[in-house]
Amino acid sequence: MIDNIAVGKTIARLRQNKNMTQQQLAAALSVSHQAVSKWETGAALPDVQTLMALTRLFGITMEQLLDGEVPEDRVEPPRPASPFEEPIQNIGNFVNNIVGSIFRPQKDADADDDGAMDAEEIQAAGECGEAPRDEAPEAGEGGDDSFDVEKLIQMAPFMSKAAVDELLLENKAKLTAADIARFAPFASQDCLEKLIQSNESDINWDVLRRVAPFLKREMVDKLAKAASKGGASVKRAVNQAGINTDDLGRTVQDVGQKIGAGMEKAFRKAAKLGGDVAEGVSSAIGGIVDGMKERQSRADALRRAACERALQDEKWDWLADHIPELKDEELLREIAQKANGLGMHDWVLEHLNGYADTRTIDAAIEAGNWGWLGDHVWQFEDDLQEKIARAAAQQENWQWLSTYAEQISLENCADEIGIAAYKAEARVLARQIAEHCMTEAQRERLADEVIAAGDMEYMQQLVELLDEAYIGRMLVAAGQAGSWDRVGLFVAHADQESVEKLMELAIAEGNFDAIDLLDEYL
Repeated sequence: MIDNIAVGKTIARLRQNKNMTQQQLAAALSVSHQAVSKWETGAALPDVQTLMALTRLFGITMEQLLDGEVPEDRVEPPRPASPFEEPIQNIGNFVNNIVGSIFRPQKDADADDDGAMDAEEIQAAGECGEAPRDEAPEAGEGGDDSFDVEKLIQMAPFMSKAAVDELLLENKAKLTAADIARFAPFASQDCLEKLIQSNESDINWDVLRRVAPFLKREMVDKLAKAASKGGASVKRAVNQAGINTDDLGRTVQDVGQKIGAGMEKAFRKAAKLGGDVAEGVSSAIGGIVDGMKERQSRADALRRAACERALQDEKWDWLADHIPELKDEELLREIAQKANGLGMHDWVLEHLNGYADTRTIDAAIEAGNWGWLGDHVWQFEDDLQEKIARAAAQQENWQWLSTYAEQISLENCADEIGIAAYKAEARVLARQIAEHCMTEAQRERLADEVIAAGDMEYMQQLVELLDEAYIGRMLVAAGQAGSWDRVGLFVAHADQESVEKLMELAIAEGNFDAIDLLDEYL
């Protein structure tokens, strides 16, 4: 038997491993993001065609997906590429130059006995961009003449990402842009970005559409802009995408790996001359890193000033082009507030997303623009979808809720809205919400309201949705109150323990009609 919960957890792990949001996965599969949410919580299973699409997307077998047993190499999160790689390599060259100048006067007097590269060799290697001579050449420098794209695409679902990355990078000169798109589900983000860089002249909208679910959103934004201007801009977009100074600390920790073994040897030689020299080199590196942060800070300040002026002059087209580069949340909210004040709700939704959704929704609800809300509700975060649903219930817009209830998240308010619909005589909607949106506890709260109203006719519509233990508790309470007619209506749905308790009550009362009824269910 297929375990919905296990399958859902597997889909969620695989999606997170690809750094995809639920909306991105939904777009890749041509389904709603509510459907993805239901899969991942175990509330539903994808259909057969979608399951096949998931196996292709994540590079696993159908059996692995349904059993929830995914190889570890498919769930290890890829390390995001650092936007500071090139500056760090430059730091390596800088340090090599310093150490080279230190050792040049002492080269003859203090030769290196262990065969390691001396300072001048390190310096020369750094300046020429070459790896130290005891290092293996990087992937991509020459490939295997027997490389076969079709054979690799068949094997990729069964290989680790590291192995796929290695083969692709070694043979990147033989890959077309279309090939890159085919390998996107099986390669790491870092590998995809390098392949795109090496094929920037061939990258087009179709390729971008196919690789977009497997790249960071910042990367996709910049690639899309670059593609609109022509392939020559793509490489620049790759280099600029995703800069985040929060990654700086982790990146600096990786300096030794980024600049190669020559860096380590340089520090060993510097240490031979004394702690002061090594400390000086370390301080120099710190200065460069601080300088990088300062330049980034100045650039952010200038971008903010430009956006403030554009906001003042209401240059909305210009702002739309430059908002992706703006990191200042306060300014983004200011832009959203002014745009909303001018009734530009569609513009806000398209360009500002989460920074302005609350204001957009409030304005649309106040204006009674339910058609617009229905068109866009699926794009909002879950808490905002619930806000809209509550507002619809308060305005008794049951028709809108009947149309959209199954498409949006009602996780924290399904019982509230279902009970309101029931009390307002919108009982078909209440049943619909109970079946598709409520948790077991929420269904029980709705049932409590129905029982309190003595509405056993409507209770019969809910009974199949309720847990048998809850039905049993309800019937025991009814039997204790002498409501044996109610027991007769629902005993077929009660759990065995409750039936036995009811039999004990019937025997104690000498109610032989109830005894005969209950005996059928013992």
